[in-house]
Amino acid sequence: MKKVSSIKKSSLRLTAIGIALGFFGAVVSCDEEKYFEQLNTVIASYSDGIQNLDEEGIDCGGGSGVVCPSCTDGIQNQGEEGIDCGGPCEMCVPTPRADELAGGSLPYYYTFEANDPDSGRNLVPLAQASQGVTFNLGASDPAGSDELVGQILRPENGPFGGFEDFKFQPQPAPIDFSSYNKFTLDVYIPSNNDFSGNLQPLVEVVLHDNVDGNFWQRWTILPVTVDPADFDSWVTLRFDGTSPSAVSADAGVPLVDNMTYDNITLRFGGSAHTEAGEFYIKDFKPTTSFIAPGNPRADALAGSGLPVYFTFESGDASSGLNLVPVDTPSQGVVPEYRVSDPAGSTDAVTLINRPENGPFGGFEDFKFQPQAEIIDFSVYHKFYLDVYIPSTNDFSGVLDPVVELILHDNVDGNFWQRWTVLTATVAETDFDSWVRLEFDGTDATSAADGTTLLMNNTTYDNYTLRFGGSGHPEPGQFYIKDFIPFE
Repeated sequence: MKKVSSIKKSSLRLTAIGIALGFFGAVVSCDEEKYFEQLNTVIASYSDGIQNLDEEGIDCGGGSGVVCPSCTDGIQNQGEEGIDCGGPCEMCVPTPRADELAGGSLPYYYTFEANDPDSGRNLVPLAQASQGVTFNLGASDPAGSDELVGQILRPENGPFGGFEDFKFQPQPAPIDFSSYNKFTLDVYIPSNNDFSGNLQPLVEVVLHDNVDGNFWQRWTILPVTVDPADFDSWVTLRFDGTSPSAVSADAGVPLVDNMTYDNITLRFGGSAHTEAGEFYIKDFKPTTSFIAPGNPRADALAGSGLPVYFTFESGDASSGLNLVPVDTPSQGVVPEYRVSDPAGSTDAVTLINRPENGPFGGFEDFKFQPQAEIIDFSVYHKFYLDVYIPSTNDFSGVLDPVVELILHDNVDGNFWQRWTVLTATVAETDFDSWVRLEFDGTDATSAADGTTLLMNNTTYDNYTLRFGGSGHPEPGQFYIKDFIPFE
């Protein structure tokens, strides 16, 4: 710009000289005219503000060494309304879901509404050439809504020998997983995928570093398998970084304590095979909890007319009616209230930890506080409890997949001489899933005489739950929810 300005000033000076010469009657020769013309001629360069020489644009391209702005340079320039969109480029793609998240506190997210940073915060996909999968971001929703989503095409015989993943760019610093260590991703799997071979309806979140090519020796992988019943529909997958298996591959460091990972990758269809697959995705987000707010299950029971219930959504009276657990120091087991559902729902549940060599010599029970009055079992003498038993428990010894409901009095320390015990056993085929156990007290009698039916009892004022059997010191874990009587 300065060069153009100085040339104009020179032209003015020459004009002044010409006027002066004319005033004095001087005659300008042809050589002098050519000299003046040369002075007025702009010397072409790569910084003259004019597209000349071999430039592809103004002072860019060709031999200038400067890349011309374009609609694919990843920079908001040349009058664009967004990065590589609007202005001289194609119309910008709307990202309403990302816009809605923008005002929140999430440290990062990506909605897959468009292939640019407008789709997320602190997450940007690697370029297509660096991906193992082929992706189409801002694709139409296969379920027919107006939303824009991502289409992931896992190629047949892909470039990475069966590890065809979707990769985000590395973060500038290690990711803090101490709070946001759970993740959700909405996934739609078309049923026309061929899952008869090695391709699996599996989605994995891979958390890893970017130090060297051996990152796979140190990564943490969180897998979730989609039920075939959920094909051809959107399902929210929940990846729990607090689960016991969420540890680094090398040293077993829990994800919540990791201080080295700076990258996130998504894998679709399994690994170490060459089969093709198609997956649609939207809204990858971290979260501190999968749990829905409040106590919705207890609230739903509030108008039921039941005399008692407890949903285990929390460890206090808000979870139930006329049932409150005793304080944890007085329990034989160690309950963890309001934990995430191991099956992946938004339900709040309770984890019962039966300790090894517990304080009560193998009778480590979960106890409710005694009732203020004697319990009337004449109508409600049947009960159900939802239980989830992890297959990681060791049932090879004396630990049993057994849950017992104990109904008893609170008169003295010999209540076990008078109680009624209702037992339910969980089949091994039902491990790792929720099962509703029913405890039927119709024909159950008290231990005191073996004849008094529960429904006729006039002394019991207490409920207790026992997990894993009794009379042994072995540990175990049981998830529970919704202890409810029924007629």
